[in-house]
Amino acid sequence: METPHASVTYRSHPVRRLCESPKADATVTLVVGVDDETDETELRERLPETDGVEPLPYDSFRVTVSESAVADVCAITGVTRVETANVIGTGDAGEDV
Repeated sequence: METPHASVTYRSHPVRRLCESPKADATVTLVVGVDDETDETELRERLPETDGVEPLPYDSFRVTVSESAVADVCAITGVTRVETANVIGTGDAGEDV
């Protein structure tokens, strides 16, 4: 299935770095914000392979993907922002230390 693409409204600085220089075998947990027309089912269908999608407040989802897939996540239609989870405080304490 082909993934529809559009530009993202906001990518945090760490996400921009991940898009430019992903580590081959690393994963990252992201907070992905979506527009009003995109629901969880649509996001799941559009995402590259993921370790899970967890709904969060404010039309956002916690998503874990390979670092090499971050640029693809940023290009998904309906995605309005992409940030790393530990930057905005949704990670566990281990990520913040």
